[in-house]
Amino acid sequence: MGSVPDPVITPLARQDLKGIGRHTQARWGVTQRDTYLQDLAALFGRLGDGTVVGRRRDEIREGLLAQPCGRHVVFFRRDGDGNVEILRVLHERMDFRRHL
Repeated sequence: MGSVPDPVITPLARQDLKGIGRHTQARWGVTQRDTYLQDLAALFGRLGDGTVVGRRRDEIREGLLAQPCGRHVVFFRRDGDGNVEILRVLHERMDFRRHL
């Protein structure tokens, strides 16, 4: 069996990650920033290989899935082949509907 493709990270999700990195570094330092971003990257890998499946959030958008990580929620979808696209990484206190 072939390897599982890495999740695709959309430009908006990349922008979210940059903001998370900047905020975390400013508030808690470089080490915490690196740890938090590594935790998110590890989650992306687990979403990609299917070891973490996420929770359906069809009430926000049909086919939308979500998985918490720290104080953020990773929003993603799977295509018909099971490939993952990371759509957004939003703070748990944000209005998800407004940003998705």
